[in-house]
Amino acid sequence: MDRSWIKSRKFSKEYINGVKEFMNFVCENYVEDAQILCPCRKCLNGKQEPQGKVEDHILIYGMSSTYDRWIHHGEPLNVEADADAHHVDGATDIVVDVAKDVRLEEEDLYEDDRIPDMIHDLYGSEDTGRQQSKFAKVIEEAKCSLYEGSETSRFSFVVKLLHIKSFYRISNVAFNAILALLAKSFLKCSIPKSYDEALKFIRALGLGYDSIHVCPNNCVLFRKQYANHDECPVCGASRWKDSDGKK
Repeated sequence: MDRSWIKSRKFSKEYINGVKEFMNFVCENYVEDAQILCPCRKCLNGKQEPQGKVEDHILIYGMSSTYDRWIHHGEPLNVEADADAHHVDGATDIVVDVAKDVRLEEEDLYEDDRIPDMIHDLYGSEDTGRQQSKFAKVIEEAKCSLYEGSETSRFSFVVKLLHIKSFYRISNVAFNAILALLAKSFLKCSIPKSYDEALKFIRALGLGYDSIHVCPNNCVLFRKQYANHDECPVCGASRWKDSDGKK
């Protein structure tokens, strides 16, 4: 059976379908409330976890890249009787590969997309049931394609749009015009029609951002010890007025 999805990009359609394939295999061999060994890159089949948590771990951390035969979850090893001479070498190779797997991060191949990292950080910050439900919503949204057959999720697309708007300082009016054109041109895509709609989408998932003032000369951010300052402590520029004295 082809299990090349194990090394695919996390949250790609191929990877998500592969995780479903693994969890369906688990359901065939274990009762629903049974704990199982977690084969993610963090646990490496060394910890017993509830099945739901195992699925989260595989989505967030990735499946161990050497675990393409699921022997710890009911699949037979199928080692030939006359292959004993190769068995020791094979076992050694597995140990070496697992050691490499701890350092493996496939996101290095996709440096322009840090969405999996963001979801990873969100997962690591959970500490209440309410937050956990928000994380579950993010995970489900990350599985929703922008359109049928797309490798890009609606969640990833909206986050990137908002990042571009912020990074290039696109005005709300211009951003609304761009979104309106995209939504009208690509009817089968789940594209927000305005800046406010994009923000509502992100906030509904429990995410958002804080607006922080910055010195006009980029000396400091008006936060922490500078939160209540009216002037930059480095260059003396006003926080509230430009060089013409206007707000």
